[in-house]
Amino acid sequence: MPAVKKPRPPQDTLPPRLQALLEELTHRELAARLERVYRAAAVAIDRLGHLSIVKYEPTSLEEAEGADLSLWETMAPAIRDTVVDVNTLVSVIRDAFPPPAEASRDQAWAPPPAGVDERLSLEVEAVLNACAGRLSQRVADLGQRVRRPEVVSDRWALMAELQSFRADFRAQIGDLVYLTAAAFSDVRREDVVPGYPTHVAAAAALRGAVADLRRSLHARLEKSASAAPREQPSQARRLEETLAAFAGMQASLTMKTRDKRLVVELRERLHERGARPELDAPELRALVEPFLGELGRVGTELTQRTLTAHDRAVWAACGARLEQASMHLFLGSPGAERVLREAVAAAEALYGRAPVFDTFLRKVRSALEQSFGEMELRETLEVFRERLAALPFT
Repeated sequence: MPAVKKPRPPQDTLPPRLQALLEELTHRELAARLERVYRAAAVAIDRLGHLSIVKYEPTSLEEAEGADLSLWETMAPAIRDTVVDVNTLVSVIRDAFPPPAEASRDQAWAPPPAGVDERLSLEVEAVLNACAGRLSQRVADLGQRVRRPEVVSDRWALMAELQSFRADFRAQIGDLVYLTAAAFSDVRREDVVPGYPTHVAAAAALRGAVADLRRSLHARLEKSASAAPREQPSQARRLEETLAAFAGMQASLTMKTRDKRLVVELRERLHERGARPELDAPELRALVEPFLGELGRVGTELTQRTLTAHDRAVWAACGARLEQASMHLFLGSPGAERVLREAVAAAEALYGRAPVFDTFLRKVRSALEQSFGEMELRETLEVFRERLAALPFT
């Protein structure tokens, strides 16, 4: 029986922690205004995240080179929707928290805030107005950027600009929610920013997929090093198939446009080499090795720009489970294996961060297909601790 797909929650759904924070505010009028902004922010984040531009991306060099002014017309609805979504949020902010000059137009002097709620209200108002101004400026920047001749006539450039602006809008909107919520309580970004956990999970999945792609390509390249020239074209075709499989993965959809371009370009070049009767191994290596370096850069960027806090949290959670497993072993409890399996499952979110740790995870995955004896549990636990402790956190 096919699995029933869960319906998506309403776009303006707030994270439980953020909703609870609003309910805890004693300043109810402020809470109501903030809720309007937060719900508008949730809608904007959701729409910017689900507005798909993948269908517009080139799948071949020939398609990319065929871009002309009609491309802008094709992309116009996506650009328009992006602008409308952001401007709608800006309007809600300015309606709920009018700029000071407008709010006090007839008031020459105002007394200083008397209580904590009033001071925090002024702080939140200042943050929201500053964010609204920055978002409006970025909307204007988007309009200018996508009309530049070098962007309009280049499919990849237009895709990259739109993707970059959408990511920037999402980040700024997330920042305004987090910063204003943190004024009232000690909160974590992942608990209050709408869509944040999904965004981070997608980044972790992409990092893992990129790590596997890099490992697979490297292994195939090493295998081809000893092949005869007449066998090299088939090696090129296998490399192309590996890239095609990656491009078809759900995780690859969140890859930056500039990096997808590298995938398409390498696939095209491998396809051309694969059609030749013979090929030299050094030529194939020279074609693929720079791409392996780019994949390493992609993984590093995901770790440093998106997954730093996520990785620390996963690292701490794994450490806590390993401590529990050790206690179960000391007491002779059968819970040791269960907790160790939970730790491995949690550690999968760290896959792609460090090659040595990735190798350990692949090995332990295979071992977990069967039950552990006490000796195997102790050995695995010890190695797990060592590999976890050696992960690079700077």
